[in-house]
Formats: sequence, C-alpha cells, structure tokens
Amino acid sequence: MEIRMAKAGSPVAGVAEVVAQMQRQLPTQQAEWLRQLSDHPETFADLERKVHGVFQQMADQVVAGLLAEATKPAEWAHDAKKA
Repeated sequence: MEIRMAKAGSPVAGVAEVVAQMQRQLPTQQAEWLRQLSDHPETFADLERKVHGVFQQMADQVVAGLLAEATKPAEWAHDAKKA
C-alpha cells in the first residue's frame, strides 16, 4: 500500500525518512519560534498553539511512516493472504 500525506504528495517510505525530515526542519522552525517570542512576547499563547500544531503534524507523519513500513507491498500481501 502506498501512503501519502497529501493527495498530490510523494509516497512516504518509512519512519526513518520522516524523522530525518523533521531533524532538517526543526532547527529552522525553533529559531523562528524563538525570534517570534523574543520580538512579540505577547503572542506566547498563539505561539504555544502553533508549536503544538506543528508537533501534532509531526506525530501524524510518524504514524504515516509506520503505516508505510507495515504495509510494504511484499510483506503486506503475504500477511493479508494469511488472514
């Protein structure tokens, strides 16, 4: 089964790919959050919701990666035949 995060998105290969992408994106994101909080401390509540949202999306991506690994064509077809 091919797993995608969006209809037009590329297929998710697995958790390792998802985690690697997060590791590339987080430093930039963290710097942006810190800059926002430093420049506009009054937006803390909005920033907190934004951070929670980003990590919720990351959790969704990890779950998609797990599903992609669990449903790789050969293994998935083999296990499906057992059921």
